[in-house]
Amino acid sequence: MRQGALRSDAALLATTVIWGSTFVMAKDLLAIWPPLSYVTVRFGLAAAVLIALFPALTAKARRREWRSGATLGVLMGAGFALQAIGLAYTTPTKSAFITGLTTPLVLFASLAILKVRPNLENGIGVALASIGGLLILAPESGVGVNVGDILTVVATVFFAVHITLLSAYATVNDVRQLTVRQILTAAILFSVVCAAMWMVVLYSPGGGLPEFVARESAGLTWNAQIVWAIAYLSVVATVVTFLLWTWGQARASATHAAVIFSLEPVFAAIFAVGLRGTGEWMGRNGTIGAALILLGVLVSELRFSKQRVQ
Repeated sequence: MRQGALRSDAALLATTVIWGSTFVMAKDLLAIWPPLSYVTVRFGLAAAVLIALFPALTAKARRREWRSGATLGVLMGAGFALQAIGLAYTTPTKSAFITGLTTPLVLFASLAILKVRPNLENGIGVALASIGGLLILAPESGVGVNVGDILTVVATVFFAVHITLLSAYATVNDVRQLTVRQILTAAILFSVVCAAMWMVVLYSPGGGLPEFVARESAGLTWNAQIVWAIAYLSVVATVVTFLLWTWGQARASATHAAVIFSLEPVFAAIFAVGLRGTGEWMGRNGTIGAALILLGVLVSELRFSKQRVQ
């Protein structure tokens, strides 16, 4: 493997490890905070940190950079918002499984939007990782489809398109500027949605509101543990990861990046077991699924075909 490809894979892998480390922390926080209020605070703080870090770059951005960053921010923000709302109606396991469909969807999104056909290694890697994700995150039997599942499916489409376009935009834009603009756009989107929900609650004193809307009207609880969690999720899991992610994906295909990102549930399970005990492990099917995901990542790194996705 070329040294440049190795560095980009390391950046994408580091992003995935950090995302996996947020599972337990975010789960505990969401037991106290409303979902959209949580992402609004998280991305708002992340945007403020990025603007403080790169004030000159923020001020002199060109129209193309604003357009690219805003497009990515809307896609990412819509995905996060729909996923959070969907969790009010579906189970975390079903939501995680449906979100895992991002890996195979990126393959089709790349073909439809960028007209890029994945090479044989990435195609096999996607298939193995998708089967592995199904084994890890498959919902319980007998559970039907509900509105939360549908919203999460739509969110997954937004995530897949975001990853696909990021591969194209990151090669022609400054990584730092692109990161600032997409996170700032997402923060603004979340703020507008939250404000709209608060207005609905304010002018609907009679109740009867959907559960996710009523929940967003709850106040935010603060203590030392919550401050630490928000700081980590905003600075490390958002600012650092998005810089690494954008830099790494400027040097890798969208399909290849999606295969690496399929390791997220594996790392999430490892962190959960380390912090909460072996009861958090996924059982036999989960172990087989994790092995298939790892095999998919390894296969995607091989070069046994002449075609190579750029």
